[in-house]
Amino acid sequence: MRMSSSRREILLSRDTLLGLVAVLVLAAVCVTLGLWQFGRYEGRVDQAAVIRANYEAAPVSLDQAMPDVGAPLPAADEWTPVTLHGSYCATDDCVLYVRNRQLSGRVGFWQLVPFRTEDSSTMLVVRGWVPSGSDTSQPADPAPVPDGEITLTVRLRPAEEVLDREPPPGQTHSVNPRQSVGLMGLDASDLVTGAYGELITEEPAADRPAALASPDTSLGPHLSYAFQWWIFALFFPAALVYRTRRQFQDVTAEEQQRATERTAPDGAPEPDPDQDGSVPTTRPAGHSTDHRPRRTVRARRRGQDEEEEDALIDQQRP
Repeated sequence: MRMSSSRREILLSRDTLLGLVAVLVLAAVCVTLGLWQFGRYEGRVDQAAVIRANYEAAPVSLDQAMPDVGAPLPAADEWTPVTLHGSYCATDDCVLYVRNRQLSGRVGFWQLVPFRTEDSSTMLVVRGWVPSGSDTSQPADPAPVPDGEITLTVRLRPAEEVLDREPPPGQTHSVNPRQSVGLMGLDASDLVTGAYGELITEEPAADRPAALASPDTSLGPHLSYAFQWWIFALFFPAALVYRTRRQFQDVTAEEQQRATERTAPDGAPEPDPDQDGSVPTTRPAGHSTDHRPRRTVRARRRGQDEEEEDALIDQQRP
């Protein structure tokens, strides 16, 4: 009874209850972070599937890929190759350089040029990557934009968000068609606003900046991170259970020690108090605790014949 009462006190103690609250909070945080990493993993799976489906697909016309040039590019249509026929706006005012773009670990620029198609639509095209000058934040020796009629094959990429920062002249911080044509001073009518093109080929071929790198189709470490967070979530309740179990073991050891200390010197255990608090009287060793009535045993009186026989035996002894 005393053992179960001690364990109940441990379970209902302030430290145990606060530990339980902390375990629930920490486990919930770990589970949430694991779900976040798993969501990122699923996003990478979807992106890789879109890249594998579209990146090397046969080119289609812009009308097929984007019937509404003012609508955002659907995620399932990213990287779709599109064939365009028309001409670049090759004047200096029409060319922008997108800042802080990397290629093979080096920071440089994207060359961004508007392309006017034969059906009067305008799409911004990234022709490639240009390194920056060694001492200035300017593109170093960018390739010229070709004049005249040309046929392009580009891959569709979604328009980027507008960054609220003032760029230097002739540069921009993001590929956002509406913002970019405003910096170029062009008319935004019939502009493809939800996407831009990443150049694959030009016909006839012309000198161009370095081609951009192929997209990464690896899934990254997100799935392993998710499992790590979920394992961390299991650690906290396991630690609380271990701590409580150790407390139970300590209580058991203390009770056993007390029982040993109550043992009498002659090996008999010391009697426990009665429920009313009194201790039974200790009786001397060998004292019988049998309270049944005993019969009185009386000695039988010896007869005369027995006494005479004893006298004869004594006379015969030397």
